Amino acid sequence: MSQALSIVVFTRDLDRYSVNMLQELQRMGHGVHVVVEPPSGVHSRDWSQDVAIVDRVKLKGRFDKAAASRYADIVDRYKADVCLCYTSRALSVALTARRHHKFKTPIVGTRGAIGGVSAFYLQDWFTYLSPALDAVSCMSQAIADKLTHEARRFYPKHPGLFEVIYPGYGQLMDTHEAPTPRGRAVDQPVRLLCVANDRPIKGLVVLLDALESHTPSLNWQLDIVGQCGDQIRQKIARSSKLSQQVVAHGFRTDVPDFFRAAHIYIQPTLWPGEGIGNSMAEAMSFGLPVITSNVGGGIELTVHDQTGVHFEVGNAASLGAAVERLIHAPELCDRMGLSAAASLNTRFGLTHEANAFLTLFRRLIAKTLLN
Repeated sequence: MSQALSIVVFTRDLDRYSVNMLQELQRMGHGVHVVVEPPSGVHSRDWSQDVAIVDRVKLKGRFDKAAASRYADIVDRYKADVCLCYTSRALSVALTARRHHKFKTPIVGTRGAIGGVSAFYLQDWFTYLSPALDAVSCMSQAIADKLTHEARRFYPKHPGLFEVIYPGYGQLMDTHEAPTPRGRAVDQPVRLLCVANDRPIKGLVVLLDALESHTPSLNWQLDIVGQCGDQIRQKIARSSKLSQQVVAHGFRTDVPDFFRAAHIYIQPTLWPGEGIGNSMAEAMSFGLPVITSNVGGGIELTVHDQTGVHFEVGNAASLGAAVERLIHAPELCDRMGLSAAASLNTRFGLTHEANAFLTLFRRLIAKTLLN
């Protein structure tokens, strides 16, 4: 049996996906010691009953020296073999701690989407692309490819490792009832669903164009769940067709009920750097077929004509044709949806994810011992 590792986790907060993976590492016999920031609001969840929260450290910035000193003390206290950082600010402070306090413990960042690395936060360029970072766990090959490209663009001899580790989406199957065929009749109204906050990479404009101009059928309703900006809401309001058949719900806490009511899930990603959206995996766990563009992490999660349909990125006519095809094929939707749910267990199991992290950790630890 391999030697148990001491894993220190630095993060702002946790979510169910990260907690489940850390619990799996604990079940395998490894020590997991989690450091979070103090709760930021009354709705912040306390995960201390699920994993060992060993400290709460407020981060006043990405280079907070006081917080970095506390991080270094924690690394020493738990004799950490590796540090895993789930958020960019925690990752920056962990790198600062190692630089100032001279410990050699490998530091691993995680990246589920391109997000700030492509557009929003300049600081992320100097965190995830830092040559001082030992590795980044990437949720999809699309993310790994993007980070590798950008790192080599800034640092031609970048030594970092961008490793693809798929999330353990199979765990979703345990959070709700087993998926069953919808049994929709051909003439029954079709519920289309897209769960996404309105950002350019999400492709909501292309989706609306596809439904307005390239979907002849009229027996459908699209539910958009997530924050929508004025452009999207105005586009819906100005169209007589869309205003009657598209509902922009905004932020909702009852998203599972939308998955239960839907027949087809749509993720119209625009750029290759988009990772695997959690909402797409959640839709699959409820037995929904997925329509997604032929770029980004979506094509790693789904198989064309088996668990969903891929359309040409940015092409509203191609997306409209995909929607029209599945509207008229309810039995195909059921077959694809059930295959999609089954694939989460076979290709994206939680144990697979934990073992992939352990393999990465041991490789980095061995490299550190040689230096």
